[in-house]
Amino acid sequence: MSRPLRLVQVAPYPILPASAGGKIRIVQLARALCKLGVEVTIVAPYHVTQRRALAEREPFRLYQVPYAPFLLSFFLVDRPFPYGMLVSFHPGYRALLPISLASFDVCQVEHPAFVDLVRDLPQSIPVVYGAQNVEFDYVSAESGPGFVRRVAGSRVRALEERLLARAAHVFACTDADARRFGELYGVSQERVSVLPNGVDLAALDAVRANGQGMTPAAPARLPRRVIFAGSDVAHNRAAVRAVLKRIAPALEREVEFVIVGPCARRFRDESGPNVCLDPDGDVARYAGTGAVGINPVVAGSGSSMKLLQYLACDLPVVSTPFGLRGFQAFAPWVVTAELDDFPGVLRQPLPAPGGRVREQLTGYEWSAVAAKALDVYERLARRA
Repeated sequence: MSRPLRLVQVAPYPILPASAGGKIRIVQLARALCKLGVEVTIVAPYHVTQRRALAEREPFRLYQVPYAPFLLSFFLVDRPFPYGMLVSFHPGYRALLPISLASFDVCQVEHPAFVDLVRDLPQSIPVVYGAQNVEFDYVSAESGPGFVRRVAGSRVRALEERLLARAAHVFACTDADARRFGELYGVSQERVSVLPNGVDLAALDAVRANGQGMTPAAPARLPRRVIFAGSDVAHNRAAVRAVLKRIAPALEREVEFVIVGPCARRFRDESGPNVCLDPDGDVARYAGTGAVGINPVVAGSGSSMKLLQYLACDLPVVSTPFGLRGFQAFAPWVVTAELDDFPGVLRQPLPAPGGRVREQLTGYEWSAVAAKALDVYERLARRA
C-alpha cells in the first residue's frame, strides 16, 4: 500500500480521559498505531468529560456522536442492566455518525452492541472484532443470576454471534478467550489472534521519577502499604468489598490499604481505619518501599491490566489464580492465593520482582502489541 493504512475504531463508550481498562486499551493501541504510521480515527459516544482539549493532544482523530439517550446510562449508578446491553438499543445512532465507515481500509468494532453499524458495510471492507472480553461471559458475570442475567446474556450473545459472523478477524485478550470464542460460537482459531493488554513503561517510569506535577502520596501509616487499582465495574467493586470486609479488617494494625481508580468512588462511606480511597490516584504515585500490589478479583473476562502496572512499578504482587488469567508468563513473579489466604500472605516477606520481570514486560509494551495488530490489518487490507 503506497499510502498510510486508514483504520477506524468504533468505541462503545467515551474514551477520554482514559481512566479505565477498556478505554486505556483503545487509546493506547491507537497511539501506538499512529507511531507506526497508521491513520487512526475513533468514533465514540459524546460525553461532557470528553473535552475537545483532550482530543487535540492525541495523534488520532476522535469523532463524538451526540446521542442523548446514552447519557442516561452514564448517570445510572446502580443500573439494573449492564451497560453493554443498554447501549445496544440505539435507534438513530447510525444516522448521526459524522463519517462513513466505508471510507477506511479496516473497521474495528470494540463491542458487539454496535454490530449494526457495519450491517451495510461493503464486504470489501474488512471488519475486526477488537474483543476486550468474551462479552457474553462478561455480561453474565456482571449481571448475576436470575432474570437480568438471562435477558442480558441472551441479548449480548446474539449480538456477539452476529459480529463474529461478519468479522474477518478477532482480537482476543487471552488464550482462554480465544478458545472460548471457539467453544461458544464455533469460531475457527485461524481467525483469532491473541492481542494482550499492554503497558506504557515510559509513562510509569516518568511518574515514579518526578510525579509529572502530581502531589506526592502521603507516607504509609503502617509498616506495609497494599495497593488495589481498578475501574468502576462489577468485578472490581466485588474485589474492593472483599478488601473492606475480609482482608483489611484482619490486618488493621499491620497494613494500610490504598484503593485507587474509579472503583474507589462507590465506597467513600465504607472505608475502614486502615483503608485510603483515592479515586483519582495512580499506582505509580503510591509505589515505593514496602508497597505491594494485589488483584483479588474472582470474576470477569479478558485480563487485568493492573497486574502489568504493579510489576512495571517493581511491586511484589499477590493475586487470586483467576486474577492472573492471560498473564501466565508472569507467574514466577506473582504470589497466587485464594481470598481467605490473602491476610496470611500479606504478613509474609514479599520480595520485589527485580530486573528479569522488566525484560518480560517489554514484550507487552503497547508498541509491541500495536505491531502485532498492524500485521493483521495489513494482511486483511491486501486481501480486500
